[in-house]
Amino acid sequence: MKGKHFAGLDGLRFISITFVILHHLFTFKTNFGFSRFDLPFVYWVAFCGIRIFFIGSGFLITYLLLKELELHGKINFRNFVMRRILRIWPAYYLLVLLFLLFFKTDFFRIPGTTDVYLQSGYSFSNIFYLSFLPHWQPFFYPTAPLIYHTYTIGIEEQFYIVWGLLMRYFPKYSFTIFTGIVVSSPILNLLHEYSFAYVQSHQGAFPILKIFNAFVTYFAYSQFSTFAFGSLFAYAVFHKSRWVSYFRLRRVQFVVYSFLILFLITKFDMPFIGYDYVSILMGCVLVMSTFKEESIVNYSTRSMNYLGKISYGIYLFHIFAIVLACKLVGTITSIESTIATTFFLCLITLAISIALGSLSYHYFEVYFLKLKEHFRQQSQSKKNHKTIETKIA
Repeated sequence: MKGKHFAGLDGLRFISITFVILHHLFTFKTNFGFSRFDLPFVYWVAFCGIRIFFIGSGFLITYLLLKELELHGKINFRNFVMRRILRIWPAYYLLVLLFLLFFKTDFFRIPGTTDVYLQSGYSFSNIFYLSFLPHWQPFFYPTAPLIYHTYTIGIEEQFYIVWGLLMRYFPKYSFTIFTGIVVSSPILNLLHEYSFAYVQSHQGAFPILKIFNAFVTYFAYSQFSTFAFGSLFAYAVFHKSRWVSYFRLRRVQFVVYSFLILFLITKFDMPFIGYDYVSILMGCVLVMSTFKEESIVNYSTRSMNYLGKISYGIYLFHIFAIVLACKLVGTITSIESTIATTFFLCLITLAISIALGSLSYHYFEVYFLKLKEHFRQQSQSKKNHKTIETKIA
């Protein structure tokens, strides 16, 4: 059955991942001897990119589950999890395998970073990566070179399980639960600030306070409020809420992008709310991108759609691409140069990342993606109904 596809989301995903890659490049290039020439705004655009990454997943997964509820009356949790596993696990474990094979070699060694990991008792810590718990690694051991960014994939997988269970067993209350997560986030942040200060100043503080602090820290780290924002936008689009149509208006889009630019300039951090308001802005951008004809920024060109389609592989293998680019550029140009070398380094890194992502998609991922069709519910009563097939990275 043909699936509906939201125009613009693939392109928006690729743009977001591009800035994450550039941020990581600027982080690591000095390890290879390149001079510290940085573009500060790249970090903040990458910060917004990560928000898009999580908001987009919250939006698409929730929309997908709402459609399944509409067509079949309930969520088949097993099928849902199997589709996610087939999308996420194969390329992830390919990356982990390549890491285990090459991270000790001189060629793929990241000066400083690799040394710290080798001295950390890494053989046991690899269990987190092998168990698909990369987001737990930072709490116990130094993160692994070449795959440290996979913590976001672990957070995504955790989100799939939690959201799938909520929508399976509490479908009538899911909207209330997601709203509660969004509303509780600043309240928890406020309580955490006072609780943390109390624990720091009182040696015999109640153990329950330490447990509470750990819970809030993990809650924020897991981006539950960001996913929930995406879910609320999905509810609005799915139920065709009237206010969603306002994002078709160009003047409204200009206002949203103006606020986004203002954030990138000021980096304003609201007390207790933190940067959650950025999630709202990113949600607005996401919804605007789905209106192909009215959007003032065209995220759905043919090339953008393709790059978005392979963006999961681009993201997974981009640290390998950074190492390859630094090695290549370091041999053919002077690392003392700043602007010219950095620009060249960016182009080579993105080119290699795209090449690796394309190879991963066409020669590895696509085989498992075809298997997802075995885990889709078929409508028994209305064969003409369309299901939603979303390309989620």
